[in-house]
Amino acid sequence: MAEFVVHHAEGLVRVTWHPELQAVYLKWYSEYDEGTRVRDAVLAALAWVRTNKVEHWVADVSTSPHALSERDYEWVSSDAFRVAILDSPLRKFVLIPPLPDSGQNDAWVADWEANTLSRFGDRVSARVCITLDEARHFLTMSPA
Repeated sequence: MAEFVVHHAEGLVRVTWHPELQAVYLKWYSEYDEGTRVRDAVLAALAWVRTNKVEHWVADVSTSPHALSERDYEWVSSDAFRVAILDSPLRKFVLIPPLPDSGQNDAWVADWEANTLSRFGDRVSARVCITLDEARHFLTMSPA
């Protein structure tokens, strides 16, 4: 797989470009941070997405043992975050959810697709994908 690093925050996230998915890929090692590293990583990824006109975003939290801090959860739920996403060329979002052995409470995953669609409207599609093959299929299929 030919990829290159867009952003890296040691122990937190590695953001790469995956050409076979035509997606920016955020591999979260932990989503929890007391500082601004989560926001910094997301904003760096969004800047790269805008510059390179990327339409696909994959958030892989499969091995992350910790969810977002309350402050970061509030930020990703805010209008500022919503506007930042809508001010980008993103059209498809994939979530690779926490695996059972990650230790993370995954109750939020059941509503993730509906919540994502309600926040960003018909401009985006969102899918929870358990495998990279599922993600690839969703990202490469034409819009309905």
